[in-house]
Amino acid sequence: MFTKKCQQFLAVTIVMVASLSTRPAVSAGWELVFSDEFNGNKLDRTKWATRYIYENESMDHFKDEAQRYRDNHVVADGVLSLVAKKMAGANLFESAMIRSHRTFYYGYYEARVFLPNAKGVFPAFWLEADYDIDGKTWHPPEADIFEFVINGVEDKANSLHSNVVAPFNEKQYTYVDKNFITKFQNLYAAEDLNLGWHTAGYVWAPDKVSFFWDGKLIYTRNYQWLRKDGQLGPPAHVDLNFAVGGSQWAGRHGIDEAAFPQAFKIDYVRVCQFTSSDKGARQCGPSEVTPDPKEFGYSTAINDMPKPVFLPATAQGESQPKAGVSSVKGAEPVKMEIPVKVPDGYPSNRLLQVSIYDAATRSLLATRDQRLQEGAQKKRADGAGVVEMTFPAIQRIGNFLVEGRLTSETTDEKGARQVLPSPVACSTGVDQPVKARSCRLLMLQVH
Repeated sequence: MFTKKCQQFLAVTIVMVASLSTRPAVSAGWELVFSDEFNGNKLDRTKWATRYIYENESMDHFKDEAQRYRDNHVVADGVLSLVAKKMAGANLFESAMIRSHRTFYYGYYEARVFLPNAKGVFPAFWLEADYDIDGKTWHPPEADIFEFVINGVEDKANSLHSNVVAPFNEKQYTYVDKNFITKFQNLYAAEDLNLGWHTAGYVWAPDKVSFFWDGKLIYTRNYQWLRKDGQLGPPAHVDLNFAVGGSQWAGRHGIDEAAFPQAFKIDYVRVCQFTSSDKGARQCGPSEVTPDPKEFGYSTAINDMPKPVFLPATAQGESQPKAGVSSVKGAEPVKMEIPVKVPDGYPSNRLLQVSIYDAATRSLLATRDQRLQEGAQKKRADGAGVVEMTFPAIQRIGNFLVEGRLTSETTDEKGARQVLPSPVACSTGVDQPVKARSCRLLMLQVH
């Protein structure tokens, strides 16, 4: 028989349990931070570039590869196709690639792909070091999630290469599937790998990487994302490219030109990062082959490199301008306020450059420079510093684009002086990539 005191204790206990059950559960796991399902009819240029970052983001091939990257991509029926075809009158191929504007440290990377079938093909899915805080590039680091080469002799359609750019030591592997030969860093399958769709997955943790094929763990190996000077490398962007030929590997035994055009098809690309917050989930988006975060999760506070953020700028004119657009009179000087939110610890010796271009012709009208130093700007409640600049009156009506960037003075590996644009984030109300070397601040409508 319950006493009155027991009844009161039980009632309090039930209330406490009920209260606890209504609190949101904290669930460590994968958080989707970037994805493209390619469901439209064109490539999303705010997510992807179509050339490598080298040579002022115009590089269209490496070494003696036979392709030149052009905008040979097709988005249809939920699939992106990178198409390689022979150029008329040349021993070269037009092909395609995508490079994410977004950058990351660590995470789980997944793509569902359909591989091409011809001697000489060389598609790849990989992580490449982006710009560092000063705008310099570094190599290594690099992680090749997979490279698929058919040269007809050493590499055939049943093999797949996966590796990192680092000194090779078989003892670095802590798990190896029986079909992966560490000597060649190759997966050898029982059947050709270009007969249907496959899913490639990759966990990049601070101290190791793990490669998955169709949800099956192929290997785990110790690895750190380091520059050749031993320092942590810049964050990585994601590349998917369709190379052709090259005397060292894919074109070693010739290219079957008659088998082209060929396509490297991509159903989706997803990036998840491990989190201990309630944003964590068992799966990476809707993926059915995501590795268990309890086994492949990691601990780090780094998800990307902090970057200054350009916020919506305004020009003196309309009292209530549209987002990303200001209207000004042509007879008056253009006075602008440019807010920049600078992360803690960021170098203060950056030069802010703001330029006005004719929106139709891209001809430069004017440029203003100002040092981005602590205490040099007005401070807003959100922590952003506001830089004020005045430009001469624009003497004709029309639309004009205002762009801003931050530059740094640094030295290359040989000690030569360089002035480079630093990576920034763009949140200005103008449609553009989130991460870039310059931001579109606003459109000026001159009347």
